[in-house]
Amino acid sequence: MIRSPLTHHAPERLDAAAALLAEHGGSAAVLGGGTVLVPAMVRGDQTYGHVVDLRKLGLAGVRIEDGWAEIGAMTTYSDLLAARGLAGSAVVLRTAAAGITGGTQLRNQGTVGGSAAYANPASDIPGCLVAVDAVLRLHGPEGRRDVPAGEFFRGAFSTALRPDEMVTAIRVPLRPARTGYYKLKLAESSWPIATAAATVDDAGAVITLGAVSGRPIRIDATSVIAAGGLPLDDGEFDELVRSHIDDPWEDELAPASYRLDVAAVVARRALAQTGNGERR
Repeated sequence: MIRSPLTHHAPERLDAAAALLAEHGGSAAVLGGGTVLVPAMVRGDQTYGHVVDLRKLGLAGVRIEDGWAEIGAMTTYSDLLAARGLAGSAVVLRTAAAGITGGTQLRNQGTVGGSAAYANPASDIPGCLVAVDAVLRLHGPEGRRDVPAGEFFRGAFSTALRPDEMVTAIRVPLRPARTGYYKLKLAESSWPIATAAATVDDAGAVITLGAVSGRPIRIDATSVIAAGGLPLDDGEFDELVRSHIDDPWEDELAPASYRLDVAAVVARRALAQTGNGERR
């Protein structure tokens, strides 16, 4: 039970939601799936006087158009798994959704937009969105603006979102690519210690690391892998990966040194998956 006084708002228009956030400033929280916010408020870790609920804004679902997938911010992981038309590099998102920590209950409740906005370093979604060159669509009192995922995630629990803005959609280009996704966890119920999303196409190979730093790390690995997707030289590959991790993330799950040690292993396993099939 949330013990602090709280006003619940359920606007039916985006402009009304943005106006509420602008009016109440830092005392207002955006409610998506609520899998992080509600438990935090129940524990008393976070306190807000107002909650702006997005459920009546029509932000759920996946729409495919002109080579893009537009994923509404309120789209759950289960919605993502059921969506038709996700292809190419966007398949990484489906793979991550299938293995999200928390099982069926969290897949049915947690939202892609909520995970992006929360920006927990030890989460699947930030790294995956950077890997697929996603663009986050934001809405505030001044209207809509689009921010590339690589610029949206600024650090641990830090994004380009302004206090009076919300994520409304995530746009993903549907480009042909072979993909792989691998994550290391202490247990089935724990957050990831390290994740890696790999994409291989005619332009080369890119690996995006998640959970090993405060923000996703994108690595061009074209020069050090073979045509099938595996490193030409393990030592050179390991050094390439380590050289991109300037400030490894540390929390109760793992020290920074361990994340630095396992990053190349996780990246190599994601790359190995890209050789298992044709481009999609």
